[in-house]
Amino acid sequence: MRSRLSIKKRLGIVLAAAICLSLVPLPVQPVKEAGPTVYADGTGSLKPGKVTLRQKVVLYENAPSRTRSLRNHSAAYYGHPGETFRVSDVKGEMAFIESDELGDVWLPAWYLSKEAGQVRNIDPLSLRLPANSSIYAAPGSSVRWPASQAGEMPLIAVSKWQDWYGVLIAPDPWKKEHTLYRPAIMWVKAKDVKSKEKLPAGMLEPSSELPIEAVRHLTDYLVDEGDSKSYVKQLLGEPQVKEHSRNQEQRSGRPPVIGETWRYEAREALFTATFSPAGKLTAWEWTFPNAAAFEGNYYAGSHDPFSYRFSAMPLLRTIEAGPVWRNQGNLNFTFLLEASRDALLIKGDDGGFSGMHDNSSLYAIDRSTGKKLWQQDAGFGWYTAVPDRNREHITMYSAYNPEKKAYESRVRHIRLTDGRILWERKHKAEFGLTMTAASGAILLLEGLDLNAKKSMLSVVDQQTGKLRWKKTLSGEYRLLNQGPEDPYVLIEQSGKLTAYAPMTGKIAWTYKSGRKVMDDPGWDPYFTGGYRYEPLSPAGTTTRWMLLGDKWTLLNMKSGKREGSYPANEMERIEVLDERYLLVQRALDGNYFTGAKSYETVLYDAVNQRELWTVKGRAARGIMEGDVIYLTLNGIPAAVEKETGETIWKMETSLKSNEDVTQLVGSSFGILDRYLLISFGGDLIVLDKGNGRILGRLFDIATGNVDLREQAARSGALNIADGEVYIGTVNGAFVRYDAAELKERLDERGAELDAAGGQN
Repeated sequence: MRSRLSIKKRLGIVLAAAICLSLVPLPVQPVKEAGPTVYADGTGSLKPGKVTLRQKVVLYENAPSRTRSLRNHSAAYYGHPGETFRVSDVKGEMAFIESDELGDVWLPAWYLSKEAGQVRNIDPLSLRLPANSSIYAAPGSSVRWPASQAGEMPLIAVSKWQDWYGVLIAPDPWKKEHTLYRPAIMWVKAKDVKSKEKLPAGMLEPSSELPIEAVRHLTDYLVDEGDSKSYVKQLLGEPQVKEHSRNQEQRSGRPPVIGETWRYEAREALFTATFSPAGKLTAWEWTFPNAAAFEGNYYAGSHDPFSYRFSAMPLLRTIEAGPVWRNQGNLNFTFLLEASRDALLIKGDDGGFSGMHDNSSLYAIDRSTGKKLWQQDAGFGWYTAVPDRNREHITMYSAYNPEKKAYESRVRHIRLTDGRILWERKHKAEFGLTMTAASGAILLLEGLDLNAKKSMLSVVDQQTGKLRWKKTLSGEYRLLNQGPEDPYVLIEQSGKLTAYAPMTGKIAWTYKSGRKVMDDPGWDPYFTGGYRYEPLSPAGTTTRWMLLGDKWTLLNMKSGKREGSYPANEMERIEVLDERYLLVQRALDGNYFTGAKSYETVLYDAVNQRELWTVKGRAARGIMEGDVIYLTLNGIPAAVEKETGETIWKMETSLKSNEDVTQLVGSSFGILDRYLLISFGGDLIVLDKGNGRILGRLFDIATGNVDLREQAARSGALNIADGEVYIGTVNGAFVRYDAAELKERLDERGAELDAAGGQN
């Protein structure tokens, strides 16, 4: 019996002459039948007018011509059965189509002939041609090229017409700006074929030796929207991972549609296929690792669900780990807001652009079971929620009533465990209302004019909802309260900060803040500095950093005494690591902090009143553990020594520039024993905190960065405390893991990597 050459050798970039082999039959690729096509009697009789496609055709940006290279015809689109176009002109063998959606495109007129209706799809074949043979734009066309222009890789035939094979021709270039060019279908004479061989099914299984470039071309042409799971499985093989998909409902105001995503991770690139709940293919994507930059959303045609992504990091393998429970909400984005011993308070948001949304919600989950306890919907209006000090109740302000489909400013005090409304207040709020809290009190600041130059502050007993006192504010003023841990109502006005007793309104102390030198960046929706709020373990400190006059001041809120300071500068933004250390981002050029081209970051020691070190770039999302600070540097996770700033490690990437990729970060760091967890590039990735080694991505966790919810994501997308790990997602799920069980699984993953030589 003759020995079998590997497919990789037969189909590699540099190949020896192929031999036609007669082997034991292999499992073959599935064939999708072409629909019947009946058009003009022949190419010459085709006239301008409306045509409806009944089979798949290639639409070219440039008319196929012998004066252009075989591989340079910019096939950006595939026409699909049922699509209707208007032929504007016929020039020789080429039909010219003007499309409002696609622009000006071309295709050989033969495809619109009666003869083309006899084309049939076939199991993919590997063909080898002699160099002196020809490749044709259509069967019998005068537009042809030497077969040598196709390169040395064997051609792959996917269709047949009489004694002609339709073969895939790889484009060159295959991407331009954010457009992909697809493989074209050209034709060769059957009598010119020196050798042919059927390709095996399971192109993306671990055992497959088919070059990934060939697989890419085949998926480009053979995989279509609406394909069944069984077809994709037969074509590509069994996926390594099956997960809940991201939301497939693109229309606003509709409930999410969650299907299933298959991940093929066994080869040197990642292919994902996403199916509807009915099991029909809705989207698919190639991700190529170790690129020079992070690039996404390369589409093959403006209307195509097929996309490419390039990642400047190694291919992430999935770490299988089961959660304690998984709660599925009815809006895309979930963030942890607060937690009691028995319940979790979740913010739901549909993730509209620029911080806007059509729907939002506030709901509670049983901490032990993951069962939803209650939910309040807020529609497209703004809402705020603050807890009492014991985290047993929540007070919610909402501006819109979705049941009445009308604006209605309501303040409701809700029991966290069952959602019972204990009291409710309604306000006209003609010019807007904001809500915050102090110890035992709810603070309602209602505008009295369009420009908010005059407002009424109402201080309400949080337990009863009864009004305690009011105060009219005018001119320039700021209400500086952030929550129930604040012992007093804090109002800055006319260069002075005054603390009022929440229940009586009596003045407890005053602090001279002086003239301001900059606006508070906390009002900037893009600001991600300041404090990170910890819902699972709120800080009980009585001091807080706040912008007062020309300084960032560490103020004791009980006594009104200053305990530290840092000069305020509008070209800087601060992030509070703790009461002693500030991470300060500094713009080095431009007129404004935002939009500068160059930044540096310093660590400021407020006790010794000095800068400890400086690093180039923007360091953010810092978290301290002993003598180490874990942070992102221009978006890339890293660890530095606290005292010197010396880099201990930086996550492996293949970036060729110092590009800031902060937009890829969707959470703060979570420390789990020897591991770091963080949302990065749409995955919840796991790093070894000792050396930054990437262990992989966590199974079935879809994460991401949502526009203008940075503070919500920073505080509530990932939280670890008391032996529990909580993760919010971008497909409506909120998930709890047991920390010890997850750590055990990560230990196993680390051992697997060690055994494999450390490769992810």
